[in-house]
Amino acid sequence: MYTIIIFYKFKELSAEAEERARNQWEQLKSQFEKFGIRLVSNNLHAFGTKFNGFLIVEAENFENYVQFWRWFKDRIRWYVEQTMTIIGLKKE
Repeated sequence: MYTIIIFYKFKELSAEAEERARNQWEQLKSQFEKFGIRLVSNNLHAFGTKFNGFLIVEAENFENYVQFWRWFKDRIRWYVEQTMTIIGLKKE
């Protein structure tokens, strides 16, 4: 099992664009499972960093994550300026 922390930094957006991004996010979250990805948490703020927040996701295998990431980054790039990921193997 892989645990992935995805830090994100938003672009400056108009109120309309923020609403569009919020709506799109709700649609995106509902599709994580088709890639074998489980959203563990969505965190506002990443205190001590330049990022606005971070996601914690889990993937059964690395290939699932790679397929998910290709799909995901193409859909968020219009409103996310920067990401950084940390990938670990879950120790049980």
